[in-house]
Amino acid sequence: MAISSALRRAPWAAAARGLLASRSGWRARPPHPHPHRAERSALLSSLSAPQPGAAADAQLLRIINYEISCAQQDCKKRDWAKELGEGFPFEIHDTEGTNRITLTRRDQKERIEVEAFLPSPADSVEQNGEQEDQVGDDDREGHGSNAAANQYYIPLVVKIHKGTTSSLEISCRSYPDELAIESLAFGPRDGSVDSSDVEARISNLPKEFQQAFNFYLKSRAISSDVMDFLHAYMINKECHEYLAWLRKVKGLIKR
Repeated sequence: MAISSALRRAPWAAAARGLLASRSGWRARPPHPHPHRAERSALLSSLSAPQPGAAADAQLLRIINYEISCAQQDCKKRDWAKELGEGFPFEIHDTEGTNRITLTRRDQKERIEVEAFLPSPADSVEQNGEQEDQVGDDDREGHGSNAAANQYYIPLVVKIHKGTTSSLEISCRSYPDELAIESLAFGPRDGSVDSSDVEARISNLPKEFQQAFNFYLKSRAISSDVMDFLHAYMINKECHEYLAWLRKVKGLIKR
């Protein structure tokens, strides 16, 4: 508890919440239509008739240029080190052109690694089903309303490395308002080990076990403030990756 409280009082914690509050709307893949629907409709209406090769290329380039202009308005260049300030408990490793980032830190004799992926749309039916397995009848109505509000999640894999050869892998879904642990596994995972022997769905474990693992993660700096930062970061990264993809498509069409 002392570690969790210290993290919440850290100077970067308020910055993380501010980053989340100021983020632009998440653009699901494929991207949601931009608010300028009339402009897009006018561009698309001319695609109904067959076009000669050069004309079709030109029309496609106009659509791509329009999407690029929309993405440029949405994407923000962030100086994350400056915005978060000192005290952020993880090092950030991000490679352009990938769908993930990795946060790393050392804690006593452990090496902690958090692999976060670009946002995924939440399946409301699946989410409701998973939550109903974890709560009693008295709590189902409240959890159902939370599921409706959670339209996306950040897939996470938390790896707690013990020494050089073994690790505990915890697969999670980070929703805007909660962190849901999905499964536990031992690492490293390779073809010589039957995955059924080393992986367990958290929903099949006792409730006290689930709560203990949530506290276990919080004690290793997997806090709500870190999750706020990850949501802001991954939403912004997705925008930039989409913009880079559009520019690559444009380059191929222009050849």
